[in-house]
Amino acid sequence: MHRHIKTNMISAVISVLLGVAASSAWAVSISDELNQSPDVKQFHELDTNNDGHLNYTEASRDSFYTKEHFNAADKNKDGKLSQEEYSNYKTAQQKKEVGRIVDDSTITTKVKANILKEEGFKGLQVSVETYKGVVQLSGFVNTKTQIKRAGEVAKAVEGVKSVKNNLIVKN
Repeated sequence: MHRHIKTNMISAVISVLLGVAASSAWAVSISDELNQSPDVKQFHELDTNNDGHLNYTEASRDSFYTKEHFNAADKNKDGKLSQEEYSNYKTAQQKKEVGRIVDDSTITTKVKANILKEEGFKGLQVSVETYKGVVQLSGFVNTKTQIKRAGEVAKAVEGVKSVKNNLIVKN
């Protein structure tokens, strides 16, 4: 909601500026700059030689662009990135990462819920964390059987690649 209000305020300021200086090239350049996506702005900042492309040295100033990412983004294999190649690849990779995080969160929630449904687990301190489909169980249970069962329950959840079972039997 704050972003929406901020966008409306920026739009109002731009409207006033454009109304006051409608024929001014300055007003047009300010409007263009405010309408650019963050990736477009960053591309222009990285393009230090102003040739409209990024070589690897320029692109690598963006910590995201390792040699591997640069080569993958360079669709036409000309050794440089156009603004479109730069933005499209980075956006696609960011979407994948968001998807992975959502998937990991979903797995964690399902594993926790399924463990809590198991008899004898209510009230126990079992922590569940997931990274790239790998579930880590930690905390304390009452028996070795519960350790084994928690691992089985976690493995049965869709999307789980493996389980690191670090549960410990309470003394």
